[in-house]
Amino acid sequence: MPIQMVCRTDSGRQRDHNEDSLLADPEAGLFAVADGMGGHEAGEVASALALSALQEALAPRGRSPAALLPPSLQALAEAVRVANRRVFEAGRHRPAEARMGTTLVTALIEDEQAVLASVGDSRIYRVRDGKLDQLSRDHSLVGELVARGEMTPEEARLSPHKHVITRALGMEPAVEVDAWSEALKPDDLFLLCTDGLTDEVSDPEILDALLAGGSDLEAACRALIDLANRRGGRDNITALLVRYEAAPAPG
Repeated sequence: MPIQMVCRTDSGRQRDHNEDSLLADPEAGLFAVADGMGGHEAGEVASALALSALQEALAPRGRSPAALLPPSLQALAEAVRVANRRVFEAGRHRPAEARMGTTLVTALIEDEQAVLASVGDSRIYRVRDGKLDQLSRDHSLVGELVARGEMTPEEARLSPHKHVITRALGMEPAVEVDAWSEALKPDDLFLLCTDGLTDEVSDPEILDALLAGGSDLEAACRALIDLANRRGGRDNITALLVRYEAAPAPG
């Protein structure tokens, strides 16, 4: 698989444990980030459980050409729904103060396309030709206001209501999944991240850090985490960078 990948997660400056989880399987082309929620360590259980279920649901696809059916888009969306059911069942009998849920963003890179899925307010960005685009949609109160043009992205980032999410894994037995595909171009760079990064660092600052890192993805990823911590590090911070490189021509 012609890709480069670097990932980092950090508890931040004000949390004593990390409820974020990440999954990076370059051989399968599968990448994901989850931000867990819940008391009594339920958040870290939820995020880890969701990513484990996601990977298990997609594992058969890599074992034989026949396993590549059904198409990737439906397969990834169904894998996210499997993850939702797994987290919901695990949390169903927990006490109210320990309810568990998690966001999830994931990318499955195959051939010359990226299949993407999202639930919650973690994000998927792409840098192409020096421009940063947020590909995912925030499933949050302020995200809906931004989508309707009633709030700017910067106002949303600073809003006291920014953590009111409207969709997450594990809260109900079924969940609506945003899933879509993107054709890949050489040097496309994807960033999957939790809101511990985007709450502290604006989109222009994210782009500056990624461009400054150039081909050194490790330096770029470290710069993002360090910047979020310098701004206060009020939440766990996770960043996963994946760069697509065109396969070399045969012969």
